Amino acid sequence: MDVSRARMTAWLGVAPVLIAGVLLVGCPKQPPEETVKTPAEEPSAAPKEGTRPMEPGVRLRYFGHACFLATDSKGRTVAIDPFDAKVGYAVPQLEAEVCLVTHDHFDHSNTAAVAGSPRVVREAGETDALGIPVVGVSAAHHEPGKNEERGDVVMFRWTMDGLSLVHVGDLGDSLSPDQIEALGPADVLMVPVGGVFTIDANKAVQAAQDLKAKFVIPMHHKTDATKPDLPIAPVADFLQILPGEWLLTQSEVASVTITKAEVDRADAPIRVIVLGYQ
Repeated sequence: MDVSRARMTAWLGVAPVLIAGVLLVGCPKQPPEETVKTPAEEPSAAPKEGTRPMEPGVRLRYFGHACFLATDSKGRTVAIDPFDAKVGYAVPQLEAEVCLVTHDHFDHSNTAAVAGSPRVVREAGETDALGIPVVGVSAAHHEPGKNEERGDVVMFRWTMDGLSLVHVGDLGDSLSPDQIEALGPADVLMVPVGGVFTIDANKAVQAAQDLKAKFVIPMHHKTDATKPDLPIAPVADFLQILPGEWLLTQSEVASVTITKAEVDRADAPIRVIVLGYQ
């Protein structure tokens, strides 16, 4: 009787440990949501399709050239500057509630590629786009006195989850004081760096400084996917002239999540994130 009782007591002591071990083996941890990384923590895999920030912030997905899809923690979506097949990249396949178009050139205005019957915004001025505040600011697509046939573009600033996102389209010259006042400060700046049809690397750095950008996403530069005869510079030209105090992350994935907490860090340097493309 005493031996049986001792065996039962020993079993009761071991059982919780065995059960806990089974639970640990059967319930693997879920991977964390990807956030902006420092170079030492460079992201290695893209978030699952359709994910959104789990806290206030914006997930940016890059399709190449000047096309992005922004998604906030509520699941609201804004696409900007979808292109057609002439650019060289795969035509974006995306869905959005709002689509911003900086100008009507083929490489920025393929709204047919955006599913979901989005509200399309092309004009300068203030717009309430399905509850998302949007400000459009006119700018030249060329330097003064040169290539004036290119016309103008509309640069956009919109707000999601308390973050201000600025996309300057095919900006052709340095920003004016009025443009800086209307667009800045920018929590996230999407800026062309390839030159020829837009500002070049030096003016892109200046634009980031003028707008007091906290995160800078270079775009409209040459990659392996662009047409060989497209005479724009690679992103390397921009990276070579970055101020030494800026923090650079080069990622092979096409998306990144920037949280409100990251943006609100008062002591953080300007962070440049080079994204892969979808």
